[in-house]
Amino acid sequence: MKNITYLDAGKRKYRGNIHAHSTRSDGQYAPEIVIRAYKDNGYDFMCLSDHEIYWKSDAFDDERFILLDGYEMACEMSWRKTGQQYHIHGLLDRSLGSTSEFEHDEEHAKPDYEGLETIQALIDEMKARGNLVIMNHPTWSRNKPEDLLRLQGYAAVEIYNHQSELDEAAGCGVRHWDYLLGEGRKVNGIAADDAHGGPFDSAISEFFGGWVSVEADRLQQESVVEALKAGRYYSSNGPEIRGLRVEDGMLIVACSPVKFIKFITHPFNGRTLYNRDASPIQGGAFRIDGQERYIRVECVDFEGNVAWSNPVYPDDLI
Repeated sequence: MKNITYLDAGKRKYRGNIHAHSTRSDGQYAPEIVIRAYKDNGYDFMCLSDHEIYWKSDAFDDERFILLDGYEMACEMSWRKTGQQYHIHGLLDRSLGSTSEFEHDEEHAKPDYEGLETIQALIDEMKARGNLVIMNHPTWSRNKPEDLLRLQGYAAVEIYNHQSELDEAAGCGVRHWDYLLGEGRKVNGIAADDAHGGPFDSAISEFFGGWVSVEADRLQQESVVEALKAGRYYSSNGPEIRGLRVEDGMLIVACSPVKFIKFITHPFNGRTLYNRDASPIQGGAFRIDGQERYIRVECVDFEGNVAWSNPVYPDDLI
């Protein structure tokens, strides 16, 4: 079995939120106010993923903070016909070599829903126009896991949507993620805010509640997106995952002090690590059998907040 480092405890990780809105669509604040709020709160990058209007500008970038180019696309008419909506995130991925990338402030018309093939065509179009594609808030959207399995071409699922969880108790998409992984789909997870408004500084806010920490070579669009594609990041609404590696057949994780470390597997049961006296733990290991379809790690702190690793696939270790 190969030894692989997925997250290196000694390397810099950049914190970012890739899902937030401004007055360019249905957000409360102007873009410059939203951007300043994330920058002032220690974020390294963000994406203004306004609905159906593309952000493609470096006007607010500097040596310690960048905006990722992208947007959020919707096909909402499906709600009347199926009880589902589809909100799909696009992040500019220049490695796709598209000759028809969106321009800054270019609008993308919503398609008329004629069936799941409409959503597949939308994903295909977004990729053709140079985007890494993410399926947003599947629980809020009432997406059927089997429909997500039928769709192809997306790289990740939003497994935690902070605004949907706060306001409607519908922000956790882990059930959809585990279904896809269990069916053999290799797809990453994303945590994000989806913040639209409200106070920035209240004890409970739509802002600063879900993020990714990305191990990229440098703070620039191409490097961050490449790391997202490769799964070199973790998602969180609280704890940190500082390192994740396979060594001598063991999956080893290092994290900030937490109450539980969960190794979640399929089709077998996994394992939870904890101290009987409820004292904090900061790491642990799980022996890989080799027959697991996937293994992923959740680090749960004393307030119930979670850091999610991306999946490890034992068949890649052979």
